[in-house]
This record gives sequence, C-alpha cells and structure tokens, in this order.
Amino acid sequence: MNRWLCVCLGAMLPIAAYAEIEVTDLKGRKMSVEVLSYTASSGNARIQRTSDKAIFNVKISMFDSASQEKITKAAPKATAKLLAKLSAGRRRENLGSSSYMEKQTITAKATVENQSRDIDFVKGKGTILLVARQTKRFSDSDADYGKVLLKESFDISLNPGKVVNFECKPVETTYDSDKDSTNIGGWEYYGWLMVIQEENGDIHSIETSIGNLKKETDQNPQIGKEFLKLNVESVVEKNLATKKGI
Repeated sequence: MNRWLCVCLGAMLPIAAYAEIEVTDLKGRKMSVEVLSYTASSGNARIQRTSDKAIFNVKISMFDSASQEKITKAAPKATAKLLAKLSAGRRRENLGSSSYMEKQTITAKATVENQSRDIDFVKGKGTILLVARQTKRFSDSDADYGKVLLKESFDISLNPGKVVNFECKPVETTYDSDKDSTNIGGWEYYGWLMVIQEENGDIHSIETSIGNLKKETDQNPQIGKEFLKLNVESVVEKNLATKKGI
C-alpha cells in the first residue's frame, strides 16, 4: 500500500464532484487528487486520491508551492457560520425647558463570532444602519416613514472560534414625545440592521431588530445590497426602500 500520505483515513465517503488536480509532495512524488476542503488558518486540507478514492487529512505544507496554490484554488468555498449580534442603548432627556421635545442619544455595539469548527471567514465587512421613525405620524398618518441616522462599516476577518467587536459612534436625534394630534414631528430611534458581506461583495447574512424586515431578509439576503445604497439622512419606507417625494 502506498503510504506516502501517512494520515489516510481509510474511508470511502460519498462526495460531490470536485475538480481533479495533480499535486507533488516535497520529495517529488506526484498523485492526482480532488480537494474536499481547506482551512487557511490551520493549513489543513482534506483530499481524496482519485486512483483509489482514499481520503486523507494533510498539512498543505507537505506539498511544493505550486501544488499548494493548486489546492487553495481547487478547494470548495465553504461558508462560515457567523453569529452576529448588536446591542443598542438609548438615553433621552428633555430638550431645553420643553416638557415634550426630547433629545435622544443612541449607542450601538456589535459582536460577530465565527462559530464554524474549521471554516475561516477570510475577509469581509459588516455595515450597521441605525434607523429612526418620524413621530409626526401621530398627528398625520401620511408621515409614517423612517430615516437613516447612522451608517458605519467595519472589517471582519475571523478564524474559527474567533470574535470581532465594533462600537459605533453615538448619534443624537430629537423628537416630539406626545403621541396625539399635537405632535410636531421628529425622529425617534426605531431599530438597527447589520449587513455582513463576503470579500467579493456578496451578502453573507443580515441581522435586524426591525420585525417586518426579518422574514424578507431571511428569504433573500441579497436584498442587503439595496440597503447598502442608503446613506445617513436617507428617508425610507418601513421596508427600508427609499421613500419617494420627500
């Protein structure tokens, strides 16, 4: 038996179709393989020898540089499992001597964890939107819309089990707190949305505290590309589509 890959698992597992490549180890020995997985942070590769379908777990460093490049390119692009959370704090106080106009300060802290056991999230970006809702809706039903108060982005590069934290700059807004026909308007914090992108710009996932968006974003995460077009002061509908005529 050829034991030049001494970590043979001895298993014959059903797998999907993968591209076949020829690799050469540091002693000059060649063989044709299919790459089942590769983890950059550990250098671990899982390959299947095409001649007998034997599966091996190996270190990529046992191959020459050309073969290492082949393996990294041929490896399927597995998706890391990320757990993204955001906590928002709100502090309010009377605006001057007014008994109804409020000043509100919103803070937000995000945490993203790579919960995968062996999949890197090599490079990406998180973008946070904080959204306010027009309080004039209490006196004018046509005034029920929102506005982007804050938009900030941060880099994400996570090996398995690692965590990245990000704190947004505080943002202030003012609004009329009376929920009746006397309300003169203003912007009260409504909710947050966080879009996580892959390095190529594809949307990895979306998390939000805005209830009517949750189902929509779960079904079609790529809608996040539309959210990313919004800027601070953008006026939006309840689904965060840009509101026309404002």
